[in-house]
Amino acid sequence: MQRLPATAFDRRRVRAVLAVLMIAAVGAVVVQLVRSQWAQHLRSLRTRELDFLPQVSQRIQNFRRVKMEGERKVWEVAAREAQYFEEDKLIVVDDPEVSFFVKDDQGVVSVKGKQGKILLDDREMDRVDLEGGIELRFRDYLVRTDRASYQRSDDAVVSPGTVLVTGDGLSLSGEHMTLEMGSQRVRFGGNVRTVLQRTAEGTDANRS
Repeated sequence: MQRLPATAFDRRRVRAVLAVLMIAAVGAVVVQLVRSQWAQHLRSLRTRELDFLPQVSQRIQNFRRVKMEGERKVWEVAAREAQYFEEDKLIVVDDPEVSFFVKDDQGVVSVKGKQGKILLDDREMDRVDLEGGIELRFRDYLVRTDRASYQRSDDAVVSPGTVLVTGDGLSLSGEHMTLEMGSQRVRFGGNVRTVLQRTAEGTDANRS
């Protein structure tokens, strides 16, 4: 049998080693690319989760929140559904009802609507904006309007649009209304018209 020269054998060994090294290098590059793409995919998933989860986790069914001062209830908010936006300190509510409990047992003022927004200042309810089929009740009166707002700094409920008030033997309409919580004083403005449903003579009377 003819023996190959030592130099030829060495060249074959060198080429084999080089081939193995090249395959290993290519494999390492492929693995690194796969790892990089997978890491980017995971980061993308986390980003989408961070964008999505806060809205889902902060959506609350049958929402209810109460403010207490000692044993006295100050206000209460109830809604069919609420969504809390932490960065904006904003609660968006569906079918809300906001109740204010007047000091010295002077009664409760409740406001209902179809939608609303509640702005928070720390844990305080700073402002409430309700709209859609507003029903405001205080004492024996019912106020119907389209929009109503409460501002904590003024401690008053304001309706900037047309209002219709019924109860206690009268019907009153106006172009806007302000109800002061502390004094329970109500101010109407703009083309106010009152219809008394009962008089001493037993007849109706109109008064502008």
